[in-house]
Amino acid sequence: MLSVPMLHASQESEIDSLKQVLRSTSEGETVDILNQLAEAHAGLDWEKSQRYAGLALDLATSLDDSYGIAVAHLNFAAFYNMEQDFRKALDHAAEALSLFEQLSDDWQIAKTLRTIGTTYSKLNQSDQSLDYFLRSLMIFEDINREKDIAATVMVIGDVYVHWDQAEKALRFFERALSIYQAEENYDQVLESGNRLAKTLMTLERFDEAKQYLDQMVLVSDQHPSPVLQAEIYASLGELFQYQSQLNTAQRYFLNALELKEAIGDQGEIALALSQVAKTYLEAGNVSQALSYYKQAQSMAESSGASNISAEVWLNIGALHMQTGDLSNTVSALESGLDIATSINDLNLMQRAYRLLTEAYGKFGQPDKALTYQQALQGAIDALNVQQSNRRVAELEIRYELDKMDRELDALKGQAIIEELRYKRRYTMMIVVIAFSITIMILLLFFLFYRSNLIQRTEKEKMEHALRMKADFTAMLVHDLRSPLTAVFGFAELLKMGEKSFDQIKQIAQTIRTASQKMLQLVNEMLDLSKFEAGKMALSKTTVTLKSLAATSLQMLEPVASKENMKISFQAADGLPSCQCDVLKIEQVITNLISNAINHTPAGSEINVKLEAKTIDEAEYIHFSVADNGPGVPEESVDKLFDKYAQLEARSSAKSKGTGLGLAVSRIIIEEHGGKIGYKDNDPAGSIFYFQIPVKDPGKD
Repeated sequence: MLSVPMLHASQESEIDSLKQVLRSTSEGETVDILNQLAEAHAGLDWEKSQRYAGLALDLATSLDDSYGIAVAHLNFAAFYNMEQDFRKALDHAAEALSLFEQLSDDWQIAKTLRTIGTTYSKLNQSDQSLDYFLRSLMIFEDINREKDIAATVMVIGDVYVHWDQAEKALRFFERALSIYQAEENYDQVLESGNRLAKTLMTLERFDEAKQYLDQMVLVSDQHPSPVLQAEIYASLGELFQYQSQLNTAQRYFLNALELKEAIGDQGEIALALSQVAKTYLEAGNVSQALSYYKQAQSMAESSGASNISAEVWLNIGALHMQTGDLSNTVSALESGLDIATSINDLNLMQRAYRLLTEAYGKFGQPDKALTYQQALQGAIDALNVQQSNRRVAELEIRYELDKMDRELDALKGQAIIEELRYKRRYTMMIVVIAFSITIMILLLFFLFYRSNLIQRTEKEKMEHALRMKADFTAMLVHDLRSPLTAVFGFAELLKMGEKSFDQIKQIAQTIRTASQKMLQLVNEMLDLSKFEAGKMALSKTTVTLKSLAATSLQMLEPVASKENMKISFQAADGLPSCQCDVLKIEQVITNLISNAINHTPAGSEINVKLEAKTIDEAEYIHFSVADNGPGVPEESVDKLFDKYAQLEARSSAKSKGTGLGLAVSRIIIEEHGGKIGYKDNDPAGSIFYFQIPVKDPGKD
């Protein structure tokens, strides 16, 4: 018969805590707690487990709680499996499975399938049990329940062991071991590792089995579990017994015995004593073997483990038979037979009849040997009848289960029809919702893309501005360094003395020119900084621009003469005065004329013009500077009055200055309420102009 472990709680504290919770729960919660208590008592106190399951079933039925009803049925199935009332176990499991399928609870469906598989394994119907185990495994894998997967592959491995297909069993035990190791569930690591090692022993792969068992010993040392540690030692004893290393086997069996004695389970102690006795018997130490067998029998009898007691009596009888002691042989075998008969264990009864037949035949009593031979045949017939009856019962159960399956299929068909009706009713709604969601997603995507694009553009602008400022700073330092170097050099010449008056005058003039250039740069920077900070205030007075333009021309005439340039100035008589900051406007005029000189080839002609214009019934003074130079490229026109615009043309030999002059000029003119601009000259060259209102716009 397959050994299928039950999964249950094993700590009294868990049960106590559930009882405390039960006192303060609602009716719906009470069903869940009662079912949990039933599951927790499974394996500890089956009567309490059944009582709690019954209370849960009654309350869940009154509340029409399908889930609670199903779980209660599943707990009843576990109880009746323990009671070996397999018909009732299957009935309750079928009820639970039907309800869980209606609730579409995959986890509980898989647990129920595994319970049904357990029932069939107890009925020795391993083919059917394997089918249910595999179905439950598939569901556990789909919902990724690693703990349940490990427990299920363990019982599947047991099925293959029962079928003597150890190679297949190995794969499942190895998988269970790997899962338990990953979860650090050390008790299950020990159990699965022990089963794996035992399976390897049946394949006579003793070296691999020993490696696993040695690993399990290390695990048990670090995470003590006396019961499982005793099983590991017993398996090591069996391993060395297979290899005829009887002394080593005895040592491990004695270690297992010592642990079981400490635990105090007399039935397990009896088994351990029997294993020790067997090794002594194989080693030829009959007296020692007999001593351990007697201890095992006494322990089994006192613990009420009748099957173990009967098995030990039969072993004692077989031992006496080897020594030729007829009286003790018959006495021991008949004692074993009596116990086997009392518990109606036909397998043990068959073994007892077979040994008694062999004993009386060996000791020359054929009549009694024949009597027990006939009894043996009767036991075999009874076992066959029992198996036949069980098979009939199984067929009846199978028929009822098939009938339930057909009814369930009919219910599923009706459910499918209802589902199709609902689908037709809500299909259009789903389509509309899906379309709305799609539009919303597209809109959100567009907004997200637009936001990213704006952020990227702003970032690029900022990076460009920072780069231009950095370049401008480097250029400004360079432009200040050259005149400073000149001032420093000529100052050193003056310091040396012994210069003529003309030389001193020339040096002073050079120092003055360099200083003026530096002063212009610094002034432009200060003006720009003040305008950007909003701290520059204009000091406006009434003045005629003609006098300002004349002053600027007079100052720049020597510069133009050096380049062989001619500057003409046209200004109509009677031009009106205007309100302006004299110094700032003079700075703009000087800047525009100076730019024309700097960017026009030698020998060119520059025309400066001042006139009055009426625009939208408002009077303006219009100032322009025209040259016949190379002009400004079309792609650069829009940037002329931007800060640092000169940087992009810095590679040109004629390009001089920081690029701040026009930017500062634009700010000054706009602060006066005017406009500054550029246009191409005809047929070639540039015209820079500005216009400011005659009346101060701030006084209107």
